[in-house]
Amino acid sequence: MPLVYIGYGVFGGAGLGICYIAPISPLQKWFPEMRGVAAGLAVCGFGAGSIFSPFTQNALIGKDYAKTGTVFLGIELTFVILGSCYFVVMGLCSIILRMPPPGYHVRGINIHTVKGAEMVYVKSSGMELTSSTDVKPTLPVLDHSAYFSMTLMESLQSYQYWMIYFMFLGAEITGLLIISKIQSIASNQFGRTANEAASINSGLGGMNLLGRLILPLISDLLGARKPLYCLSLAVQAICLGCLPSALANHSFGGTLACAFIIGFFYGGGFGMIPAFLADQFGAKNVGATHGVILTAWAIAAVCGGLIFTAVYNAQSHIYPNDVSMWYNLDFRWILAPVLFSFLLSLFIPANLRDRKLPRAPGETFRYRFINGRLIRFTGCKVHMLTAAEEEAEWQTYLAGLSNLPQSKPVEVVSSENGHSREYGHSSEYNHSREYGHSREYGHSSEYNHSSEYNHSREYGHSREYGHSSEYNHSSEYNHSRHSGNGVDPFSQNGFGKVQVY
Repeated sequence: MPLVYIGYGVFGGAGLGICYIAPISPLQKWFPEMRGVAAGLAVCGFGAGSIFSPFTQNALIGKDYAKTGTVFLGIELTFVILGSCYFVVMGLCSIILRMPPPGYHVRGINIHTVKGAEMVYVKSSGMELTSSTDVKPTLPVLDHSAYFSMTLMESLQSYQYWMIYFMFLGAEITGLLIISKIQSIASNQFGRTANEAASINSGLGGMNLLGRLILPLISDLLGARKPLYCLSLAVQAICLGCLPSALANHSFGGTLACAFIIGFFYGGGFGMIPAFLADQFGAKNVGATHGVILTAWAIAAVCGGLIFTAVYNAQSHIYPNDVSMWYNLDFRWILAPVLFSFLLSLFIPANLRDRKLPRAPGETFRYRFINGRLIRFTGCKVHMLTAAEEEAEWQTYLAGLSNLPQSKPVEVVSSENGHSREYGHSSEYNHSREYGHSREYGHSSEYNHSSEYNHSREYGHSREYGHSSEYNHSSEYNHSRHSGNGVDPFSQNGFGKVQVY
């Protein structure tokens, strides 16, 4: 038994967590404009495993092992076979994992960008504010998006992170316990065979898988994750309220419907949470923030499972002849954390303006209504800002950032494929060597300020070494060459490159 706890529990659990998180972090960095889909595809394999595993395990151990003790390969050899298969598959897949190169941008979003900051651009005149989609390649701009980026410690210490943490706990505890108990419910409450119960568990796994694919996709299309978490918690609360009645009335269809709906939203919560965290705190922090928030799932599994089992045992002793009452109280106490998480989700400040817009004199509280309008509470007065009022305050706030040290001039490059890349003084490594999406190497590249063709020869997207010697602004082909620390900010190449210093 100690070997089961240490080997399967400690080492198996640690390996599970590492392999679950490892692909999610790079995917959030490679596909910042489709974070939900990227995360959903990464975690759907976890849900898909619950579809096949019951049949695989039963076939390897022995189909009638639970009833007659007859084994095929036995439990020990089943562990060895499945573990070896998992090791080979994950080992091969790990070879292709890559992090994007430094300076990688897609549509103004990089690994540091929190949701909303990609739209923050100010023309160099310092007055007119516009969105990143409206910026013309020929106009010099100031990019303030770096001002809103957060460090890992800032992210973990923020109140909104812990609001998301407890919201996630409530969103996942119901599905976690339903998935672990559905076979027992099917067998004990409705007299289904082991094979039928396994099929029901697989169907629940299928709904889990669909949730991990569909809800993240919808969240990308909506451009928001918070409303779907609110919907998830509300629907789960309704299903929890219906389950005791369904069991009392021996409604097998009603019980399965509630369980499958809960399983769908359980999977969707897992699929959306990496994207939600990347939106709020930046993709560069998603590995750690996601890892920490999964402890909420672990707490729900351990503490929730222990409470669930204790309550179930107590109820089965109180009502030994009435199996419909055995799970009654369990579904009622789970309703409490779900409702608490629902209320919490309503007040998570998912909008960048809700977090950063300076408070008005006397303002005590603010809330963004379902119609997108900001409501401001000042003492006993309530004022719903018009879109024009909110935009005017936001523009004034952004204009005030122009003189801050975080506001750094950037070079905006718009390429034909719609991806944008920003280099120059705002990049992580200052000057750059670029191939398509950019690779940057400090003040000098591996060629030590010059390539084999002296200082750099450019083909289309440009390669730059040292203090920017360029051959699209300037090359030996009848263009003027600019060297040194700057380039005429209004000179352009064929791809619409603009430099601002």
